[in-house]
Amino acid sequence: MKTATIFGASGGLARALATELLSQGLYVDTVCRATSAETVTRQFASAIKDGYLRPHLVHSSYSEYSFPNPSQVVVFTQALFEPLPLKKMTAQGVTYEVTVGLIDLLNLARVFLTKYPSMPGVHRNICFIGSTSAYSGFKNTSVYCAVKHGLLGFVRALNDEYASTDDRFWLFSMGTMNTKIGNKVQGQDSSTYLEPGDVAKRIVTSILSPTNLFEPEVVIRRRTVKFI
Repeated sequence: MKTATIFGASGGLARALATELLSQGLYVDTVCRATSAETVTRQFASAIKDGYLRPHLVHSSYSEYSFPNPSQVVVFTQALFEPLPLKKMTAQGVTYEVTVGLIDLLNLARVFLTKYPSMPGVHRNICFIGSTSAYSGFKNTSVYCAVKHGLLGFVRALNDEYASTDDRFWLFSMGTMNTKIGNKVQGQDSSTYLEPGDVAKRIVTSILSPTNLFEPEVVIRRRTVKFI
């Protein structure tokens, strides 16, 4: 049976992805900070009891994780979003946001691909959660935009690097979602935000498709955007 690994497991999209992947019959390894463990444990208590979902905790950084189990699906959802003008951010704040949202992901992908090399006929999907900020720049989010642009370049480069393998790398970039991060956005009507469950279904449908279709960059926008 296939296994999926989801990082940032206490976040709204990650939990929706875990729910959807469990419904498709996958085992799910979730990775979250120890301080957020209760959120995951509470929501997936029955799946944990039955052994279909295995929670893993990190304490100081996601880069601690060593991938104890091979996975056919890996999804990196972790990110920081602190909307501020650049000149109001501290050097430590800039470094931390880039580390959590980009550098840790690059290193985790490196660890996974080194520990579990590509094998002919074994299809794997390594997914990164971007944002429409991967394609545009928005005021007061310069560091976040830089992080998402970095993920875009990373995914494009890896797909070229692994073109002769059965590994596929995805970037799913969406507009504002109804999550803790999304609720930090100012001046927009939250009733138009994307629901994590809808986004999760779109992602899982794409990566588990048995066809030869491949959309390495999927952009999911809101049909209606309202400002307040």
